[in-house]
Amino acid sequence: MTEHLIQWIVLASCIIFALLRLPDAIRGRGRSVFAAMVLLVVAVGLSLPQIYLPVDGLLGGMNLANLIIRLSLFAIFVLLGIRIAGAFRSPRARSLIVGPLGLTVLGVVVAVTVVLFALSDLPESSTGLQAFRDQDTVRLYAEAGRLYPGYVAACLVLPAVKGLMDPAGRLAYRSASALLALGFGAVVVFAVTRLLAGAHLGIWEIVLPFGSILLVVSGLTVIWASRRRTELTPPGNRLA
Repeated sequence: MTEHLIQWIVLASCIIFALLRLPDAIRGRGRSVFAAMVLLVVAVGLSLPQIYLPVDGLLGGMNLANLIIRLSLFAIFVLLGIRIAGAFRSPRARSLIVGPLGLTVLGVVVAVTVVLFALSDLPESSTGLQAFRDQDTVRLYAEAGRLYPGYVAACLVLPAVKGLMDPAGRLAYRSASALLALGFGAVVVFAVTRLLAGAHLGIWEIVLPFGSILLVVSGLTVIWASRRRTELTPPGNRLA
């Protein structure tokens, strides 16, 4: 019950932020972040059985919805990785994400994910593939799905920490940097812990990934709200 409550809270937060960004996206601003938020709504929504089971049923009941979650997460981290690396003025992080190494990692992970999914025996819909955890291909499929987000998050943690430590940064910028650093740090911790432990982490299986989503979305919201406030402040306002 608690796990599902956390997921519903995160889903609501993602929907609200996506709606806040919609007017800007219509005007041609921040479309990559808006696209990432829409994909995030899809991925988080499909993590809930109330949404996953009927959607997967429409797709044939073969757990294609789970593959959609994985591929959506890869796209989300590409889009946000590029945008956030640019916001932190970190060409190195951008290169690691969309340079030769980053694109190679992405291509290999996508290929491995699709192949492992195809090799798995998934005869009926199961949220999170819980009913098929005993299959080696399903376990490897899950690990591959966490590998790329963990890689991109690791590339962005240091730039976010540098933003937090910047003494010349505005409060909103440093606050957003702190949220993003914590969020991406949680993604790395989750990926590494699951890879090394190889066992279910109990409530942390939900708290770490969904908590990281909430932290990153909150950080992006702080940045967006700060920019909007600056744009709406009259030039002659002495309180600006």
